[in-house]
Amino acid sequence: MKTWTYACLIIGVLFFVIPTGAAIPDTIELSTDTPWLTAGSKDPATITVRVSNSTENTPLPGVTVDLRVESTYGTISPARVVTDGAGRATALFTPGTKSGNAAITAMIPDGSLVASVDQPIDHAVPRVIANWWCSQDVIAGEKARVIVWLEDEYGNPVDNRNIAEKVRFAAGMIEGGTGGVFDGGKDSVSVEVDENGCAIVEFRVDTVAGENLIFIQPPEPIEGLCIPITGVGGVPSTITQAVVPASGSVPADGKTMISLTYTLFDRYGNPSVGQDLWVNATMKRPGQQDKRESRLLVSNSDGQVKITYGPEDSIGRATITATTAANSSVSVSQEVEFTSTEPVNMLLSASPQTMPSRDVNDGSVSHLRAKVIDERGNPVGGERVSFEIISVNCAPYVQTREPELVTTWAYTDGNGSAIVDFRPGMFTTDRSEEGWSDTATGTAVVRATWENVTRDIVLAWKNYPYLSVETSVSPETVAVDNTTDVTVRLRGDGWALQPDPIDVVLVIDRSGSMGGTDVLPTRMAAAKSAASDFVDQMNFVCDRVALVSFSFGATLDQGLTSDPDEIKRAINKLSPDGATNMRMAYYTAIKYLKENGRPDAVKAVILMGDGDWNYHGSPLAKGIGYADNNRYLTSDWYSSPYWAPLSGYRWSGSSYSFSSEKYEWYHDLPGPKGDANVLRELDRGDWYDTKEKKWVRIRPDSWTCDNGQYTNQNMSVYANSGGETNKVKIYSIGFASNLDWRVERDLSILSSATGGRYVWAGNEDDLRRVYTEIAGELRTEAGVDTKLDIAFENVEVNERFESGADVFDYVHETGVSTTVESWVDNETGRRVVTPKHTIDQTDDWNDDHNLHFDIGTMRLGQTWETTFRLKVLKEGNINIFGPGSTITFNNGTDTLALPDTFITAYPLNNTGLDFRSLEISNLRFTGVEPVTEFLPVAWDLNYTGLYTVTEDLFYSNNNGYSWVKFDTRHATNTTTHDTSTLDVRGLPAGKYIIRVTGYAPDTGDSSAWLDQEVVVGTNRSAYIQIQ
Repeated sequence: MKTWTYACLIIGVLFFVIPTGAAIPDTIELSTDTPWLTAGSKDPATITVRVSNSTENTPLPGVTVDLRVESTYGTISPARVVTDGAGRATALFTPGTKSGNAAITAMIPDGSLVASVDQPIDHAVPRVIANWWCSQDVIAGEKARVIVWLEDEYGNPVDNRNIAEKVRFAAGMIEGGTGGVFDGGKDSVSVEVDENGCAIVEFRVDTVAGENLIFIQPPEPIEGLCIPITGVGGVPSTITQAVVPASGSVPADGKTMISLTYTLFDRYGNPSVGQDLWVNATMKRPGQQDKRESRLLVSNSDGQVKITYGPEDSIGRATITATTAANSSVSVSQEVEFTSTEPVNMLLSASPQTMPSRDVNDGSVSHLRAKVIDERGNPVGGERVSFEIISVNCAPYVQTREPELVTTWAYTDGNGSAIVDFRPGMFTTDRSEEGWSDTATGTAVVRATWENVTRDIVLAWKNYPYLSVETSVSPETVAVDNTTDVTVRLRGDGWALQPDPIDVVLVIDRSGSMGGTDVLPTRMAAAKSAASDFVDQMNFVCDRVALVSFSFGATLDQGLTSDPDEIKRAINKLSPDGATNMRMAYYTAIKYLKENGRPDAVKAVILMGDGDWNYHGSPLAKGIGYADNNRYLTSDWYSSPYWAPLSGYRWSGSSYSFSSEKYEWYHDLPGPKGDANVLRELDRGDWYDTKEKKWVRIRPDSWTCDNGQYTNQNMSVYANSGGETNKVKIYSIGFASNLDWRVERDLSILSSATGGRYVWAGNEDDLRRVYTEIAGELRTEAGVDTKLDIAFENVEVNERFESGADVFDYVHETGVSTTVESWVDNETGRRVVTPKHTIDQTDDWNDDHNLHFDIGTMRLGQTWETTFRLKVLKEGNINIFGPGSTITFNNGTDTLALPDTFITAYPLNNTGLDFRSLEISNLRFTGVEPVTEFLPVAWDLNYTGLYTVTEDLFYSNNNGYSWVKFDTRHATNTTTHDTSTLDVRGLPAGKYIIRVTGYAPDTGDSSAWLDQEVVVGTNRSAYIQIQ
């Protein structure tokens, strides 16, 4: 805004002489007879000065007074006056050309008295609009301020200090619009100027975007003025999109692209110009990671943003989402697709390529995969592929079932793959049959045919697998000089890694003390529940469980069964009563397992008891052994078939002596079993004569054994007797009550000697936990030492071998290549064996173009996985794994080849998200100042679009407050620079700046300003510069 400067008054001083003897003046007054003067007029004002003595209240004549005023405001004459008899003097003040307040002063000679008066000077007749200002671009429907400055012919502001002049503002109508309005909703208003000579008005532009014309009519004789205010679209409220082609689908031919045009509209339906638009695209391709792109673009003068996607050489489906930055709720999405072209080739692979025979795993199957591709390696769907087995070789082994194809044809799916299942042969399991082998192998050649293209693959099946191998690549179609990630996954799922089957006998105490309620609801109920829980942890596909219970004697309540319900029913029938014949319980269970257990099974006895043994004495055969086949046996009430032995006592906790232990000597144990050849006299009493089958009162003799502790009479020795496949592992569990320390000691010796252990469980939870631990310990783990060597010396490309160094290069990247990890998945969840980590195999690769992995021991359920990255150097259909790529296990005695795994490499062009750009820069003046006829300018242009660029040129001679278009140019994407000239011959002199703005349908707008003010004309005082 212009700053107006007001002059300061210069005070004149009046010297006067006081007559001798006269009163001394002490008061001076100054006044004017005219309220307002007009700048530039010759009409004067009379200035009157009066001098007096206030004490005597008398005017003082003859006093000389000096009058002064700043010359820019006018002149005063005479400048020195002498008071008359009334003490008065007058002078005339004639105004100059400057408006404002002229400060006039009066002063006596010694300066002791000073007076002043302001003479207002009004502006002259309004003569010109000195300047105007308004917002050039205003959001449609929003307010703009318009300011107009008026001056008189002398450059004074036409202010409102005296009479306020009025300026009338009127609004024009935009075609199709509702019209802009001033405050109060009026289309015209009259506004008084303010103290600075400004008329200010608020104008709400039309809700329809476009040029709003404001007509300004100042007071006469000033000519009117018309100024433009451009209404532009505001924050986006809606968005539309146009897709070409409308289907959003084009072939992946490396030439065809998809065009999308977004148009942004504000709440009034105007195009939203200059608005930021986020365009995000996610491309999904089969077998590849998603490709994500994001661009921030700007809408052009039509409110539009144009982008293209493609062209693409690879098939895929992309989701493109456009969202306005100013309003995230304004968004639109489109799915576009690049489809395969005509098919030209087929690849054949199988997973796995080596598999278990069906006698090992009846569900064994290999997935044959014929992939039909176009000329760029893209998969082609909907193609029929036929499959057939053309040869089988299993000699010299005997098969009971031949290999077969589940189906003989299939159509390719969306991944271009026709998949059929191959079922391997089944070898005989009759070991007596000629041709049986535990290392049998068979092979078959399977042929796939598509149109006139055939491919063969060799499949193998074995009856002794340890591992299976899977491979994958991502992406399967890759551009030359790009990378693909190769994954090799080994699984420990062969039957040779399966755990041994389990034959286990649960031995449960059912003596009277098991009815105790110190464990709720009873000891017996808790024992049944925990035992049933143990049953649930068995794998009844291969495991079996039996039940023995004991009190006075021991009974086999359920033989070995693979039916969990059957064993649970037997457990639930138990009830507490009687003594604690622990020795007979061990004997019965061990004897049963040795006679009925499977040779290849883990055999175990798990005995649970809640008290010390009594009947039949020490399981370790300590002390004297009393033969169970003596003629005379003692009993008062126990029934056959097994009478109370001489070594037994009726109840737990009785007078069994650990200092003179004894035991029942079992005559039917296999040797060595000790010798019952020492005759000892017994006490007189009631004895049962087993020969005569009657009761007699007698003092008999009994055969006894003194050397049974280190024979099979010792239950730990008996359990360990026989070959490796006949041994029995013993676990002993003390439950609820505290057992005698010597009992616990001997049970620990007994159990640990067989590879088991003794554990005490105080309650049901403890008992469940112990059973669970034992169940885990019984399950054996098989392992196989494994190595993986991946050879790349020679690689098959288009069915011919080439040097691997010419086809691939290894790429190391932390976290990506080479990664190694291993884990076990089972019913308890995932357990990490080797955490995922990265190794650098660059030296390994450079050494021999092989990658070596020392995997170590692989176990059942274990998965080992590696992923490495290869840069593809050559185009063609490439079989990743060269000859010699093998998995070696069993200390090098067995090998497994890696399956054929193909990628297709081509010089691919996948452009993805693309957009055009327009840049106008380096606008420069190319002439010589001052310009008197033509003002030349030049600029640079960079346009990558497909349309014509419109270039509008504007000039401003008021420091950019308003612009006038003077030229329009056109350019194409071949134009790199352009020029124009401004004809200044009819324009006022002054300083001029130039602006050029370019527009194209498929880009945002671009502008450039001249970075200098160009002097036009030679009259340097003929223009006004706004500060």
